Amino acid sequence: MSNAQPTTPPEDVLTPGGQRLAQRYGRLQDLVDLCARAAEAGDWVTLSDHSGELSVAADEVSAAAAFVTTEAMPTSPHFMLTAAARLREADRP
Repeated sequence: MSNAQPTTPPEDVLTPGGQRLAQRYGRLQDLVDLCARAAEAGDWVTLSDHSGELSVAADEVSAAAAFVTTEAMPTSPHFMLTAAARLREADRP
């Protein structure tokens, strides 16, 4: 018996709600990173802009997580987080 994770891409095993949650969560993480960089640089205008977007993104994560709780099939945290990380990487130049 192996402890290896399945090789199926996480996007293929996530429910529609799980996919949405992964997308929203990835965006939330991106905005947290942008806010941190703006604060470190003392760029208060950029911090203000991104923190406003962060507030909206947090609401979107909350709504996506609430939707996941209504789906018949459970969402794997491992697959959701892996999908979110892959989506973030795909969005980077």
